Amino acid sequence: MRKGLLSVILIFLSSILCAASVRGVNIEDTFESTDNLSLFTFTGDVDDASYYDDVHFHLVTQAPGDEVYTWFGHTGLMMESPQGSIMFDWGTFSFSPSFYLDFCFGRLYYTVSTNRADAVINRAISENRRVEITELPMDAAAKKGLMEFLAYNTQKENRNYLYHYYLDNCATRVRDIIDFTGGGAFRAWAESIMTGMTFRDLSTLYMNRNWLVSFTLNFLQGPSIDRQLNLYEACFLPDVLNSAVKTFYSLDGNVVFQGEDENNENLPLVCTTLMISLALTLILFLLRHFRHERLYGLVSAVIWLYTGIASSVLFFMMFFTNHDVTYFNENLIFMNPLVFIIAFQNIAAVFRPGKTRKASMYAARILLILSMTDIVLKGLFPLSFIQDNAPVFAFILPLYLLTAFPEKERKPQISEKETDCRHMNAR
Repeated sequence: MRKGLLSVILIFLSSILCAASVRGVNIEDTFESTDNLSLFTFTGDVDDASYYDDVHFHLVTQAPGDEVYTWFGHTGLMMESPQGSIMFDWGTFSFSPSFYLDFCFGRLYYTVSTNRADAVINRAISENRRVEITELPMDAAAKKGLMEFLAYNTQKENRNYLYHYYLDNCATRVRDIIDFTGGGAFRAWAESIMTGMTFRDLSTLYMNRNWLVSFTLNFLQGPSIDRQLNLYEACFLPDVLNSAVKTFYSLDGNVVFQGEDENNENLPLVCTTLMISLALTLILFLLRHFRHERLYGLVSAVIWLYTGIASSVLFFMMFFTNHDVTYFNENLIFMNPLVFIIAFQNIAAVFRPGKTRKASMYAARILLILSMTDIVLKGLFPLSFIQDNAPVFAFILPLYLLTAFPEKERKPQISEKETDCRHMNAR
């Protein structure tokens, strides 16, 4: 009776976690993109129009690099004039003493910086990253307005902005500039085209080089990134922005360095995850079946510690940070800190083999019930439960099943000689 009541309480408490996200403390975006662009004029007559014949603006697109923060590529805006070539870069951040704390709480500010264009391009080439330069078609009024805006944007009090993975980054800043200098035509065109993909779909394509990073980041992000995007929204990615601009203006880009071809043709994340999970489950099953208890406990503890840490990070980000992409994440219903019960019992089994794991079994059964409940709800209410978490189910369900239903203890077999001895002793 008590165990049943405890199970009901745990199920209830776990199931409401995803509905309890609280928006973090509101912090100011010190330089909002479109609001500030609207302060400037990009049309009209220009007195010294001939001066701007020698001024040219280029979209500069860099392919993904090796570091995690370069996996999605990079966008810059290059201005050529008789005074030289300058690269405007909205993807600059510094490792200040509070950097990691600000990052954890979702308070990361980026800065627009200016550098010599050749230095930026040469650095990308040294990293073996593809670099493509596309000249943007602008008349004198657009060039004049853009130069005034850039002079304003790069002032010390105006150069910082609150970074967002999808809504406000180095590519979206340049995207907004291109739209304003073109009188809004680019946005109107791009918003009329649906991509059939989501933020999650597009970003996952660029994370396929490392399964653990891709799976973890997908686990931490909630349903806000699972809506269908139009092309303008999809331009948060440098490659997509570059392709869209060339298509809209019928331009040909100049590839100044080819670099290595990016391979985004890997298996879908859900397929890779399922294969990894089934492999881990099979290994654990064999270790348990052949009574390698210490090794089973060690391998199992590592897996469940990872899931416990990941779910604890999600819990923290949902409740106490400004990382809005984690809010209302239903993964916390069925993959939550309860898994620490399983992890700690397996750690104990490493040092004390033979100890029963009933608490692990009950915890796994509760979490399995929560998993199946969530799957049923997604089937019944697909418009409400839109989060794409198939890879998370693919990872956790085989492991829950193995832990929730352990093998029955095998009675030791008695040899014929031992049987005869027992009969003689009985006489």
